[in-house]
Amino acid sequence: SSGRPPAVMNHVDIAPTTLGLCGIPQPDWMRGFDYSGYVRKGADCPDPPESAYLQGPFLGGDTKRRWRGIVTIDNWKYVCFERHPWLMFNLNEDPYELNNLAYSGKQYRNIRQNLQDKLREWIEGLDDEFELPKL
Repeated sequence: SSGRPPAVMNHVDIAPTTLGLCGIPQPDWMRGFDYSGYVRKGADCPDPPESAYLQGPFLGGDTKRRWRGIVTIDNWKYVCFERHPWLMFNLNEDPYELNNLAYSGKQYRNIRQNLQDKLREWIEGLDDEFELPKL
């Protein structure tokens, strides 16, 4: 065992995990998942989220473009600009992200659609106004 939990972590998971490690219950209003059960031996840990949500601005030249993405528990990474796919990597086979599969043809169509569907769930669940590409 590598000591690495079989999960992906979002920045919003830091506070609930810290509270869990201190034995303090997570408030109802706080977003995020408590991963403290992975740290404490024998502690009960419910099923973690299947993906982590990524977001931010892309600053390049005179352009400022927003992007959103996910990293999944099975090690896929998918990132897009509004209305335009950008990056897709199989991190199991390509951990250095050298082979961008976002523009690959039919071979990865179903995977790309599945990743975009998961990304849509995050966007809708967070009331984000980001417009995904049409695939």
